[in-house]
Amino acid sequence: MNNYIKIKSLYKIFGNNTTEALSLVKEGMSKEELLEKTNCVLGLNDINLDIPKGKIHVIMGLSGSGKYTLIRHLNRLIEPTFGEITIDGNSIDPKDERALQRLRGAHVSFIFQEPMTSLNPLHTIERQLSETISLHQNLNKERLRENCITLLEKVGIRDVEFRLNAYPHQLSGGQRQRVMIAMAIANHPKILIADEPTTALDVTIQAQILNLLANLKKEFGMSMLFITHDLNIVRQIADRVCVMNAGKIVEQGVTDSVFEKPKHEYTKKLLKAMSASGPKSISPHSKVILRSQDTKVWFPVYKGFLKRTVGHIKALNSATFDVRTGETLGIVGESGSGKSTIALALMRLIDFEGEINFDGKDIGSLKTKELRRMRSDMQIVFQDPFGSLSPRMTCAQIISEGLEVHQSESFDDNRLLVSKVMEEVGLDPAFKHRYPHEFSGGQRQRVAIARAMVLKPKLVILDEPTSALDRTVQFQIVHLLKQLQEKYGLSYIFISHDLAVIRTMSHRVLVMKQGDIVESGYTEQIFQDPKESYTRDLLMAANS
Repeated sequence: MNNYIKIKSLYKIFGNNTTEALSLVKEGMSKEELLEKTNCVLGLNDINLDIPKGKIHVIMGLSGSGKYTLIRHLNRLIEPTFGEITIDGNSIDPKDERALQRLRGAHVSFIFQEPMTSLNPLHTIERQLSETISLHQNLNKERLRENCITLLEKVGIRDVEFRLNAYPHQLSGGQRQRVMIAMAIANHPKILIADEPTTALDVTIQAQILNLLANLKKEFGMSMLFITHDLNIVRQIADRVCVMNAGKIVEQGVTDSVFEKPKHEYTKKLLKAMSASGPKSISPHSKVILRSQDTKVWFPVYKGFLKRTVGHIKALNSATFDVRTGETLGIVGESGSGKSTIALALMRLIDFEGEINFDGKDIGSLKTKELRRMRSDMQIVFQDPFGSLSPRMTCAQIISEGLEVHQSESFDDNRLLVSKVMEEVGLDPAFKHRYPHEFSGGQRQRVAIARAMVLKPKLVILDEPTSALDRTVQFQIVHLLKQLQEKYGLSYIFISHDLAVIRTMSHRVLVMKQGDIVESGYTEQIFQDPKESYTRDLLMAANS
């Protein structure tokens, strides 16, 4: 059989009565009768898709278009559903749990979008990798550990022996994603389903991972179903492309054909979003709002019964830089280079040495009450929106939390401000009573951005704020950030591995490697005439 996965006439039912709908599905009720009786709606509408052996099939579309819902169906992770899915000629029976368990991991493997929510926070990396392997392979303890080490080395993690004993929260976002990739390829699956697998990775590691996946595909004849919003990656790896919108496949075909001669208006809209202009220049007389002088963050390494300090993890070494009013300072570098550490130090969320001065105040010397007042002027948007949003709070409660802490407006005023900022970041105010799990990854990131922007701060630290967004929404957010910056004179520290976004957003750029600032300068100078070989390697990897 040429097609390893075949999807025929697939429908997904959504609504408040899905429990009743599931029971009716099991009773054999038709799709039309079920929708009429339960007032449910279609999340997937007549999906037909073939994935050939040894090919890479990419699914594109805006957040909420149905991409993630579709891939969850391939392992029957959600119901109720109509339609037929066959893998290697065998139809998947959603009632046969043993068959599904044998299928998952060994034949079909997943790389999910948000590694922090997929990894167990209570188990070490070695234990979680070992568990994945042991479910499908009978290996002794020594061979098991060797396999774990080999897998982590393959996906580009340094200091593997040390990382095996680490917990997920002790790794950077990119490192956690690489662990997820290692778990996914541990049993050499025949089909790898990857949901934004390179989202959290810097460009050099991204290129390594894509090359690794391409080699695995070639070596094992592995098929891949790949979801990404990065159109450069699509052109680089995809054999075929499928474009989704509102639960439907609106266009599909060979990659070059779809990119060069798109037929559907929605596809044209996606492709048009690939370009954007740089930021507007700022006044040379703008005052410095933030200055970091010789800032250092070293984490001690303890050993022995008495927990003596035997060394340090040098996350940040002598960082010196400044940010002016109305300016965007971009920070780039590999995962683990110290980008997020800078953000945490500036917010005084971790201990640091050296001096950080914000708006004329020494952050390191501020008392708790003073620090609390200052944070209304300095906000941060974290990399992982699902991990930073409370699952017990509605969208409105999350966004208004800062208003309740820092401002004294009435309840009605707060409600109006929440609705206004939701509209600004592209969220329907009617969604304000939803919880984080009811949003897509891109929508959750917009909630996080709205939470920061609602206070109209002087400085916003954005740690990979567009990493979870598809390309069109990504540039909508970039456009929004620029508008807010011009209107209110906001300053940004913009951390990203996406050099195209950095170039679009930033006036100046810092390039970091292993805790050091190896190069800094104006954006066009960095991109057109980089001085350091490491910077040139980053640019080459981004353009490959």
